[in-house]
Amino acid sequence: MRIGLIGFGTIGRKVARAVRDGRAGREAELVAVLVRDVSKVGADDAQQLGCSFTADPDQFFNAETEVVVEAAGHAALRRYGERALRSGRDVLAVSIGALVDDELLTALTHAAEESNRRLLLPSGALGGLDAISAGAVGDVEEITLVARKPPAAWKGTPAEDVASRATHEPICFYEGRAREAVRLFPQNVNVVAALSLAGIGFDRTSIKMYADPLIEHNTFELVARGEFGEIIMEIKNRPYPENPKTGHLVVMSLIKSIRRLQDAVTVGF
Repeated sequence: MRIGLIGFGTIGRKVARAVRDGRAGREAELVAVLVRDVSKVGADDAQQLGCSFTADPDQFFNAETEVVVEAAGHAALRRYGERALRSGRDVLAVSIGALVDDELLTALTHAAEESNRRLLLPSGALGGLDAISAGAVGDVEEITLVARKPPAAWKGTPAEDVASRATHEPICFYEGRAREAVRLFPQNVNVVAALSLAGIGFDRTSIKMYADPLIEHNTFELVARGEFGEIIMEIKNRPYPENPKTGHLVVMSLIKSIRRLQDAVTVGF
């Protein structure tokens, strides 16, 4: 399975190395990586990974790949998602929050259908999406997510000033619908976008967000109630020191998704 990777930040590097080391499946091979600036790619990375790096989208799409893995942010999915699908490739996308844009979601859905390809959305930092999507087959009363991250995780977001004042106790700086939360905090709440798409949509899913100086993990508390019964779940996701917005489970979920594309037997389908 020949892979093209878009993005080489924290997530992209980890995924690329997992493919190289065989942790993403025996059939996975990284062929090409699309980056903004090739000069920022270390010589060791290029040599050790054994793939091509380019800042030219045409060169990237001319490479013989079967799957495009997007790990570069919402703008990258908006720019390249439809092109990748219409070129006959499946797309495995990390930046699920971009799909809060209904026009983009519709365009990518049509591109996938018309090209007989798939837009694949990993579970990322949150578990239980299989149960949520199953429960959404029936009536659902409530789906609420509480997201707690250390203050440093909110740096560079509209909550940065509030988070900086969270020195002794948690501060809740947002409570409302998932749609607005995803628009305001695109780098932080891809998780609630995945939850919304798996369940009852952006306008019925609720989220509370906290800057919490008392925790070291990115913590998510999920509550769902409906015809199926009740789901209560807590996940504590260890963040990467170099990028506290991203947790280990996000990368692991992406690696698992690549492996699943190669599996003959799928559990939790």
